[in-house]
Amino acid sequence: MYGNVLYRRHILNGSPREKKVAGSKSFKNLYKKMDATSKTRFHASRRLKLHAALSTYTVVFLSLVLIFISLMQTYSLGVNIQSKGVGLLQVFSSVAVLVYSLLMDKNDYSSQSEKMYSCASKLGELKQKSHPHVHAEDFVQASYDSCQKEYHDVLKLYETHSNNDFRGDYFRAKLDMPEDYDISKSKRLYEGGKWRILYALNFINYPIIICFLMFALYWVSFGLVDPFKALAFLG
Repeated sequence: MYGNVLYRRHILNGSPREKKVAGSKSFKNLYKKMDATSKTRFHASRRLKLHAALSTYTVVFLSLVLIFISLMQTYSLGVNIQSKGVGLLQVFSSVAVLVYSLLMDKNDYSSQSEKMYSCASKLGELKQKSHPHVHAEDFVQASYDSCQKEYHDVLKLYETHSNNDFRGDYFRAKLDMPEDYDISKSKRLYEGGKWRILYALNFINYPIIICFLMFALYWVSFGLVDPFKALAFLG
C-alpha cells in the first residue's frame, strides 16, 4: 500500500508525459478487468443455463423411470421385476428426485444465469463506453473515475454467491483474450485442457445418474447377475 502511495505521488509530481503514460496504462488495466469479468460472466451464464436444463431433464428422467418400473410391476413384466433390487431402485430414484428438486430450488440456476448474463451485458456496454479512452491522446481523470465507479457499481448490483465463482469460466475467458494475455501455444493447450477437465467434473453427476438408471432398467427388463447374489458371493 505504501508503495502505491509513493507511485501515485510520483505520477502526480511527474511530467505531463509521465502522467499521460500512467493514465493510459490505468485505463488499459481497467478495460482489461472489464473485459475479463464480462467474458467470465458470459461463460458462467451459459454454464448455469446448461445446469438448469440438465437438472430438469434428470428429474424428468428419474420420474419416468419410477413410473415405468411401477407399470412393469403391475403387469409383471421384466426378468428381475420381482427382485428385491427393484425396491431398492425405486427408493433410490425417489430420493434422487427429491435431492435434485431441492438442489434446483436452492441453486436457482435459471435466475443465476440471467443475473450473470445481465451483468455481462452491462459490462459490455461499459467496455464500449470506455474503449475510446484507452488509446486516447489525453488522459482525463474524471472519465477514468467515472468508468471505474460504474464498473464497481455493476459488480455490486449483480453480486453473486461465491459458489458460482467457477475457475473454469475464468480460464475460458483468459483464452478468449490473446490481446491481453501473452500465452504460449503449449500453455494455451494446458489451460484449454484445464477448463475442459473442470467443466467435466462440474457436470459429471448427470451422466453418472443416467448411466446407472439405464443399466438398472436393462437389468430389470432383460436380466443380468442378481446384485444380491453377487454381494452374497463376494461375502
